[in-house]
Amino acid sequence: MGPTKKALSPVAVPTIPGQSFNLDRVVSENEAAAIIGYRKDTLRREFRAGRAPPRVRLSGRRIGYRLSAIYQFLEAHTEKPGSKRAEA
Repeated sequence: MGPTKKALSPVAVPTIPGQSFNLDRVVSENEAAAIIGYRKDTLRREFRAGRAPPRVRLSGRRIGYRLSAIYQFLEAHTEKPGSKRAEA
């Protein structure tokens, strides 16, 4: 049996006055990498290693990422003050 994956909790998303924000929207691989702070090649490498958000195959050659998955990934990798990792 492989390791069990922890369920990700809902994420608070920044709001912009006058704009609606759809977390089910799929963004391009370039946009996803920019939001996370990676280069596109790094995002691909991290995905292959199992350390990136799940992706959506839009066509034979196009990859996208749901905004909700990106924000859950970022929330899961956010270090909190006093956490064991933050002290290192």
